[in-house]
Amino acid sequence: MSSLKAQSAAALFDALVDLALKENLISASEAVRFHQATVRRQDSGTISQIEEKLFLDLRPLLVERWGGPEVGAVLALGVDLSRLGTIGELILRSETPRSAFYQLSRFNRLLYQRSSFEILNTPHRLIMTHKHASSEEKATPEVRFGTIWALANVALIPEQVFGTPLFPISTSFDFPAPDNLEPIHRVFGSAVLFNQSSASITFDQARLKDIRNPISVALFTALESVAEKALDQIPALDSVAAYVRHHVKEQMAGAVLPQSAVASLLGMSVRSLQRRLMQEDISFRQIVDDVRAETARHLLADDRISLSEVAFRLGYSEQAAFNHAATRWFGTSPRAMRKTRTNA
Repeated sequence: MSSLKAQSAAALFDALVDLALKENLISASEAVRFHQATVRRQDSGTISQIEEKLFLDLRPLLVERWGGPEVGAVLALGVDLSRLGTIGELILRSETPRSAFYQLSRFNRLLYQRSSFEILNTPHRLIMTHKHASSEEKATPEVRFGTIWALANVALIPEQVFGTPLFPISTSFDFPAPDNLEPIHRVFGSAVLFNQSSASITFDQARLKDIRNPISVALFTALESVAEKALDQIPALDSVAAYVRHHVKEQMAGAVLPQSAVASLLGMSVRSLQRRLMQEDISFRQIVDDVRAETARHLLADDRISLSEVAFRLGYSEQAAFNHAATRWFGTSPRAMRKTRTNA
């Protein structure tokens, strides 16, 4: 299921690269390099880094060359949802806009882990709120780009998926207005507010209920099932510790990912990472130790894997160090642990 996440994230990134090329924001050679980077990351198995590292590299470039974060709205106008794999198909095959919004909100982390959507339904309004993984980030132009891009893709669903142009009742952004509002108004209409407490988009329920497409229930259910299984593999968005654990576990193959590398993947400094983990009452060292213990238990259950290989996979250069750690984790040595299990 992790491969679906990698494919979804890479597909979104590749689509964004092609849109940037079409708008002359990057050169053909730059586009080739970005596309090659997604292929290398998928081939190397570092799937969780696709959207986190490459998007972090691309967003500032697009904002700088366009001249402001409103380029997110410009690029959203050219999005082809059919390029986004299972997630795009789920949206395209939704029966109603409300269903499409729900699928995007529910499975957004398969496309991009560092943001999320929340939906509030009232008798007269449907409100989608966009949130970033860290509130500390929202002041940067590239994160504002991400917010505009995300909400623009929501705003365009009625027209792109159902062929019904429909401006939202209102759109709010939690940052100041960019200098060029023309792309913003082209996507969201005139009812746009800035410097609000949250970033959100609001639709009229009465207008939404009359928009409908015929669907194949069986195909839609199958696509939903595939996406659900992939989502189970993604750590909780609001937990930095869960992200750290995810990255450390994913790359534990003969070495432990350094704290500085994990911080870079999460788009923060080592000091910020340490502070966030402290707020969750855990340290990087504790997480590494927990992941090693969990991985060791799994590997020791397979007699085909030698003890020296287990030690190597956990990042221990000496067998004695692994033996000491295992005794601390399990109350017995790795060899004794295997012997006890075999005799049971």
